[in-house]
Amino acid sequence: MKKQIIVACGAGLATSTMIVEKINETLEGTGINYSISQSQIYELNSYDGKADLFVTSMKLDEKKYKTPIVVGTPFLVGINEEETKEKIIQILLK
Repeated sequence: MKKQIIVACGAGLATSTMIVEKINETLEGTGINYSISQSQIYELNSYDGKADLFVTSMKLDEKKYKTPIVVGTPFLVGINEEETKEKIIQILLK
């Protein structure tokens, strides 16, 4: 079954595009079947419970969402990147 990932940032363009590239690199060779869509943060409610993972450019209140959330800023700054990659893989393998 294909896993649905939503990558969200403020405008749904530049920052999320950079995060998408890192997610693609991370999942390459894992055997995980996935698709990625880009969105704006305020649109996440419409995907909640339908997507398998949200990767965002900012911290959100995880209690407000059914869908697991991983903050993708480590992909932008290069700090804790490996930990973020591992979180994404573990969530998608469930």
